[in-house]
This record gives sequence, C-alpha cells and structure tokens, in this order.
Amino acid sequence: MRITPLATLGLLALAACTTTPPPPAPAPAPAPLELPAHAVADSALAPLEFLSGRWICVNPNKTVNEEHWTAPRGKAMVGAFRQVRRDGKCAFVEVSQISVEESGLVLRLRHLHGQLEVPDNQKEISVFALRALAPQRVEFAGTGSAEGVTAVIYERVDADTLRQTIEFDPVKTKEKPFTSTYVRER
Repeated sequence: MRITPLATLGLLALAACTTTPPPPAPAPAPAPLELPAHAVADSALAPLEFLSGRWICVNPNKTVNEEHWTAPRGKAMVGAFRQVRRDGKCAFVEVSQISVEESGLVLRLRHLHGQLEVPDNQKEISVFALRALAPQRVEFAGTGSAEGVTAVIYERVDADTLRQTIEFDPVKTKEKPFTSTYVRER
C-alpha cells in the first residue's frame, strides 16, 4: 500500500489536531518579601500575636460578629469588626488599633454605624489602657470618654477559640457585661 503525499499531510494534520500540548511549567515561587526593619513587630506586641486571624461567632439572637486582627507590624496591630443583622444588613463596624506607646500598650477603637456614619454620642475615639497581660490573655480598661467600660478582655481558649468579654461600670452606664466566643474562620 502506497501513502500519497496528500494522505501524509492529512495524517500529520490529524495528529497535530489531536495532540495535547504539555502543561505549562509551574511559575517559580516569588521570593520571600523582606520587610524593612521598622516594619518588624515591636517586641511589646509579641504577647498579642494570639489575636491575629479571622474570628466569627453567632450571637444568641442570631446576629453574626466577625473580628479580624492583623499580625503585629512595627508598633501596632489593627482589628476590624462588623456585626451582621438577621436581615443581612451591617448593624455596625469598629476599627481598632493596639499600639505601643510610652505609657505602654493602648487600644483605640472607633465605632461606626452600618453606613459608616459616626454616632452622635460617640464622636470621640474610645481609648483603653493596658490593665493586665498574661499568656494568651490581654485586658484593657477604658479611659476618658470610655471610662464606663471597666474591662475589654481577649482570651485565647485554644488554637481555634477566642473569647472576648466586655464589662461595664454599673454607676456610669446601664450596659450589661457580655461575653462573645469566636471560632477561627478559615
């Protein structure tokens, strides 16, 4: 049997159409990012590394709280909080910062309504001074306009559980203390 040049071209064309090209070579891994010295976490923040991560809880009334804390960098770490109402809308958000200051560690917090407007009765940033620090636990107390908050406590229960307790001065506020138990969100 003789294969004509036309048949040879046809077979080559068929082979070219049915041949799967080899997969592309994997991209090389990017080089590790080298941070400048000023971005390395201040040693005073090292005990607070346990806060880092994404945390979520469902409240008894079925609203959902989320709290996300960045890793310490330089002289600060930042937290973002939001509460999702049962209708799916954002009830409120908070932006927090724990910073290293001459007086020690300070927690600052800005409360905003769901559309990011500043509440009339909370124009000032809430400031909390470090009260106690232990492994996997930190406690702050309100100062200035936040004096009605006697304690903001974060405690790591285990690798995937973070408990936050807020306590109030019954003379200065009618708020009741509460505890939120968060699980790590992956």
